[in-house]
Amino acid sequence: MSRIIRRTLFASAVASLAAMTLAGCSLAATNAAESDSGSSDSPVYFGVSAAQTGQYAQYGEQFKQAFDLAVDQVNANGGINGHPVALKYEDSQSDPKQSVTVAQKFVGDPDVILVFGDYSSAASIPASPIYTAGKLLQYGFNNSNADFTDKGSQYQWSSSTTTADEYVWEADYIKEQGVDSIGLTYLNTSDWGIPAYQAFKAEADKIGLKITDAEAVDPTSDDYRPSLTKATAGSPEAFAHLGYGPDSAKLVTQLRSIGYKGTFYGGQDEQSFDETPDAEGSIIPAQFIASNPDADVQKFVKAFQAKYPDDKDVTNFEAGAYDALNIAVAAAKAGGITREGILKGFSEIKDVPSVVYGKVTFDTQTRRILNPQFTPAILKDGAWVTYNG
Repeated sequence: MSRIIRRTLFASAVASLAAMTLAGCSLAATNAAESDSGSSDSPVYFGVSAAQTGQYAQYGEQFKQAFDLAVDQVNANGGINGHPVALKYEDSQSDPKQSVTVAQKFVGDPDVILVFGDYSSAASIPASPIYTAGKLLQYGFNNSNADFTDKGSQYQWSSSTTTADEYVWEADYIKEQGVDSIGLTYLNTSDWGIPAYQAFKAEADKIGLKITDAEAVDPTSDDYRPSLTKATAGSPEAFAHLGYGPDSAKLVTQLRSIGYKGTFYGGQDEQSFDETPDAEGSIIPAQFIASNPDADVQKFVKAFQAKYPDDKDVTNFEAGAYDALNIAVAAAKAGGITREGILKGFSEIKDVPSVVYGKVTFDTQTRRILNPQFTPAILKDGAWVTYNG
């Protein structure tokens, strides 16, 4: 082979290699651009860290139903600037150890731009440093423990009212009803039950609502009667339990079984409590009531019942998750469909329509909603209605 031919072949090879390199660079640039802005029809992924199994699985199912309904509606209306919304679910069991593992998985998934969850603050807070390090927004829409945001970073946001908000309001409301003394039980959990009791007690002391006795109880217990006997020994005018729906259902039944007849302040709008006969007449601070005649609330309730005809009971848990999905979509539309963009969007959105609050705007310092409101609700015939008593 002549030198001329060899030179020609060599030059051709170099040119080909250069062309391939340029093409590779061009492809990398294209991929990077698509990663930043998304191809025209690529999905926008949100992660969901929630209990699919374990003791809190019922809440995970309620969240999923509401998320899926909201996704259907968002996508039917064009998604996020033409991009469909899709969800990636991981089962945390609402357990702190599992939620950390889930956080690591989501942080390592570049498609996920935001994560919803977890159900409990106890599961969310241990995972927060993982999300912060991964610069992935953790939207703990159900997390009432103030530490979730107060001790978190710019990557922790919540549309839930805080424990203090709720139980300061409840102590004030009970006093306003002419009650001067109250017996009390609260969950012996450091993430929620104890802060709830501390907030309630501080306000009760301030306004002159006497707590005749307060007993810490285990949320997994099946026998609360020893604690209830102590808590009612001072013949309080009313009784309050600071807890969740399932433990409240057991507790109120046992409270009535020992003969206490005063008003019960406690429980949650969830199936196990709502279907407990002895829970009738219970009063709670509510933010969402399915019987609210507001047009947007009724539109949501009817859409939910149409999609899930076997689940007629629409509660604050479904409403909160439905709102959260729509708030996240509004933030992505405002700031962009990247991790950085949606974080920016949360700081910018204002007056986002909400079936729980009417409209939502965040305080960018606390990363909680501005001006949360409560309405007293009473359980009548297994359904919560506004109470004007």
